[in-house]
Amino acid sequence: MRRRPKREGKYSLSCRDEDWERVKARASHAGSTSVSAYIVEAALAIDPSRPRMDVDLAMEQQQVITEAARRLIAHLPPVPPETATPLWKTLHGRISFLVRMAMDDMLDQGRRDVLERQLDRQFGAGEGARMVTAYLERTGRDDRPE
Repeated sequence: MRRRPKREGKYSLSCRDEDWERVKARASHAGSTSVSAYIVEAALAIDPSRPRMDVDLAMEQQQVITEAARRLIAHLPPVPPETATPLWKTLHGRISFLVRMAMDDMLDQGRRDVLERQLDRQFGAGEGARMVTAYLERTGRDDRPE
């Protein structure tokens, strides 16, 4: 007698309609295969055992990490997105996710000005405002704190 393979559990969650629309938009923007996959990835990216760092206090550390990443990338061959290996796609997706989470967190706290200044420091004067505006337009959200 053949046994059926064990099925994965099915779970649900509840949220307000406007929150669901934002989650769907973010999942779509992130290129997730489904909203469920996006939610699972988001939840697993957060380690509740680690204290949350304030972005302003960690600016010096962020600059050190950014410079280390630039040095590492300089030694890697360029990989066009259309031919990237699954590892590159995964890394890009996770880094993009973390950047979006940090930007959303700062915007939710009403710290758009701080976010723009940090982006200006990394990418040049005036780039912060341009990048944040483009991000807001792409995600369909506003910059008012929640």
